[in-house]
Amino acid sequence: MTKTVLIASIMHETNTFSRQPTGLEEYRRRYDHRGDAVPKAFRGTATEMGAFIAAADQHGWTLRHPIAAAATPAGKVTKAAWDELSGALLAEVDDKVEGILLALHGAMVTESTDDAEGELLARIRQKIGPDVPIAITLDLHANVSDRMAEHANIIIAYRTYPHVDQFERGIQAAELVQRAMAGEIRPRTVVARRPTLDGLDHGRTTTPGPMTEMLERADRCEKEPGILVVSVHAGFGWADIRDAGPSVTVTGDGERPQFRAIAEELMDEVWRTRRQSSVTFYSVDEAIEVAESPTARASLSSSPTPPTTPAAAAMAMRPICFPR
Repeated sequence: MTKTVLIASIMHETNTFSRQPTGLEEYRRRYDHRGDAVPKAFRGTATEMGAFIAAADQHGWTLRHPIAAAATPAGKVTKAAWDELSGALLAEVDDKVEGILLALHGAMVTESTDDAEGELLARIRQKIGPDVPIAITLDLHANVSDRMAEHANIIIAYRTYPHVDQFERGIQAAELVQRAMAGEIRPRTVVARRPTLDGLDHGRTTTPGPMTEMLERADRCEKEPGILVVSVHAGFGWADIRDAGPSVTVTGDGERPQFRAIAEELMDEVWRTRRQSSVTFYSVDEAIEVAESPTARASLSSSPTPPTTPAAAAMAMRPICFPR
């Protein structure tokens, strides 16, 4: 029998120190697709939503696709924008929905809640009850809360930074939802954290370091019986919220103490290596000396991913010119 599956995406990486609010206009500047515009925009793309649509074609699902929206990283999402975006999604959630796939960021903060994804998942769960499987894909820099792990059966984070594996993670999530709807598995997720904003080399995967080593350990853990997914999140420290920072989630079949033990063991290693970095940091004098060399190409930028950090965006990537 054909399954009815809801797919949707509401994304934002929120820097709570930024004074630039994120409203509906900021979403429209990037993208804010509704209804039938969603598959038109994402079918055939190497995105999570593209993967969800491809999985629906393969499995013969009947899709609901109320919204796919994202805004450039900046300050808190306004209450009006959050009410509008989340309301569009929640309006399509009812007792006919048999599975849910959401492409989220995991570090979204609004004027009304520090844990936008956790609040959204709790409201969805309240409408559909405990038995409908919910899978979410997250950015590697997600701040994963207890509510997110409580209400999402499956949590899958990107494994690359720069992020190039969105489609693969979307397919992984979709296949697990298909298995859950078929009664083959009963996925549950646990999350472990430590009191640190920093760790995992900020999630860098292009050079050997704490993040790549942790992903290798996650791969080994996933070979253990009952383990479905082990996700490693570097976190987003530019958010003044309780759950900011690195975390590990373990999604397993059923509820076993083993899942919690694995998550805590991996987080112990994240804590131990939290000060390791693959980046060389220079003092101001050292940086000027390097920049003044005849072959140097230098720029001044804020260190985090987006230019919407406490440093003014106007300063990001401004060339530095030194007299010869």
